[in-house]
Amino acid sequence: MNLLSIDTSTDWCGISLFKDSKCKKLIEKHIPKKHSEMLPIFFDSIIKDSGFNKNSIDAIAVSIGPGSFTGLRIGLGFSKGLAYALNKPIVPVPTLKVIGNDSVVKFNDFIVLLFSHRNIVYHQEFLNKKPEDSPKSSAFDEIDLNKNIVQYGCENLLSSKSYHTAHPSAEVVGNLALQNFNEWKIDEPFTLTSNYISPFEIS
Repeated sequence: MNLLSIDTSTDWCGISLFKDSKCKKLIEKHIPKKHSEMLPIFFDSIIKDSGFNKNSIDAIAVSIGPGSFTGLRIGLGFSKGLAYALNKPIVPVPTLKVIGNDSVVKFNDFIVLLFSHRNIVYHQEFLNKKPEDSPKSSAFDEIDLNKNIVQYGCENLLSSKSYHTAHPSAEVVGNLALQNFNEWKIDEPFTLTSNYISPFEIS
């Protein structure tokens, strides 16, 4: 399968191209607030450098959240436009699962943390590397951290804890999309929305 995968869920922006289900090209950079500018450039570059015909893409995978509100909108919007132009399905991939499947994760049971804002953190527990619950958002001091921690963006909150750091990667997005293609793919994705998760309520 030929797959294009995209991640814009944090201050990283990435795109990867899989040919015959193997990652052939990856472009990703830490570019806060420049996703809308750089993602089309990354796409043109990855197609040109690989010598690949974009019409040969079979599906588009995209990190669906939770994460940066603006970043998720940009990534999904770009993916929808491409899916519409090429008449291809989209494979939405959960962002916290992307972080939990990074190569730095050497244990089976852990919690993934992703910074939202102030002291609000997105989190999800994994047992045997499988999600134990749905992604949630909570105040940092309300989360049980007596377990292995894989995180991105929470360094200041975790000053007294040991942890592993992994940012969401477009390559991992692609690998997960291929592994779960039949279950996750959406053939008519134009009403698809990102999983923003309401981070807090103002009372």
